[in-house]
Amino acid sequence: MNDEELEQQKLVQWLKIKKLFYFAIPNGAFLSGTPLQRAKQMARLKSAGLVVGASDIVVMLPNKILFIELKRPKKILKSGKLSTSNSTVSLEQKKFLQAIVDNFEYAEATVCYGFNEAREFIEWHIK
Repeated sequence: MNDEELEQQKLVQWLKIKKLFYFAIPNGAFLSGTPLQRAKQMARLKSAGLVVGASDIVVMLPNKILFIELKRPKKILKSGKLSTSNSTVSLEQKKFLQAIVDNFEYAEATVCYGFNEAREFIEWHIK
């Protein structure tokens, strides 16, 4: 299990405690098999509605829908400076987030580095 998965699990546990309606979009799921088999699986998933770059978590609030692309949290280095995350936002993820912001006034979309940033983003919208 990687750092992003652990952060997402923390977020899901918190969402359950808060009794907020949410769902995950498992776009990063591992496809198995040979390259040809993986390509066929991806084509099948896309034809069934998979959108490459879709956010990891969607939180449904009464008057707002939140799209969260969750990345590993940034770490404090020995020097005391904040590291840049090794987790990059892909071009497809950036396009997806921008499409949400540009086209849906009732939705917000962002990248959050770790559970704490995601929780703060959600709490800000609950207030």
